[in-house]
Amino acid sequence: MFAVITLATSAQTFAGSPEPVLVAKPQLAVPPMKRIDISPELAEKVGQQVWLNETGGKRDAITAWNASEDFASLGIGHFIWFSQGLETRFVESFPAMLEYLRGRGARPPEWLDVTPVPPSPWKSKRQFQREFHSERMTSLREFLFDTFGLQAQFLALRMQEALPRIEASLADRSAREHVRRQFNRVVAASKDLYPLIDYINFKGEGISETETFPNRDTREPEGWGLKQVLLAMQGSSSKPADVLGEFADAARSALKRRIANNPPDERWQHGWLARVETYRRPLDPH
Repeated sequence: MFAVITLATSAQTFAGSPEPVLVAKPQLAVPPMKRIDISPELAEKVGQQVWLNETGGKRDAITAWNASEDFASLGIGHFIWFSQGLETRFVESFPAMLEYLRGRGARPPEWLDVTPVPPSPWKSKRQFQREFHSERMTSLREFLFDTFGLQAQFLALRMQEALPRIEASLADRSAREHVRRQFNRVVAASKDLYPLIDYINFKGEGISETETFPNRDTREPEGWGLKQVLLAMQGSSSKPADVLGEFADAARSALKRRIANNPPDERWQHGWLARVETYRRPLDPH
């Protein structure tokens, strides 16, 4: 940690000018987070587990068009891809993921191996379903299945980029320090980053005001993303079993609170809670 000191100086910069005057107390600047990488072998395992979580192991579901949505969802992270001119409140993610993969040597099908990444060729769910077994769609699925590990590496990078945004959403300095401390505990305990990668892909960062429900008792808005999970963790043990168990418990509580605040979500409870149970153990016990 280092101090950031704000000074006031006169317009003069030559010798003999007045000494700088301290106008703000020194503040501790948060050092940038060191980039965390996972090995290709672990990334492959993470990618496989995220795919199982998202699709239940259904091979065809790696290219999907979800009900009530206006775009395709592709890959292990359901990266969304917009057709030309589509306007939506969602943020497109497939082009960035594809560029990341190409930058690391992956070669997509020829029709997609162009710069910049083109708009999605599918403008409607009906067209998407009609062409589901076309050569173009089949080649895309094969490419996505061959790049599980690289897709997981992309998710890991996106997860790490989320921490500064979560910290920035917290006005209280002690809360920011708490979130970073708990994040680092999970990183050290998991080695493969799987719990953090999967949960943020599953339920988001937890910083959007639109992704909350009013508490059924207090009516205060409550979220369910990674921010809320890390804030709920209170332990200090460095034992992996303790840390991963605590993360799973906090995730479970966040999801059960969401269900309590929005009862129609109860239909998802079994699958949601089963998913967070996978966070209790490393994907690679060695």
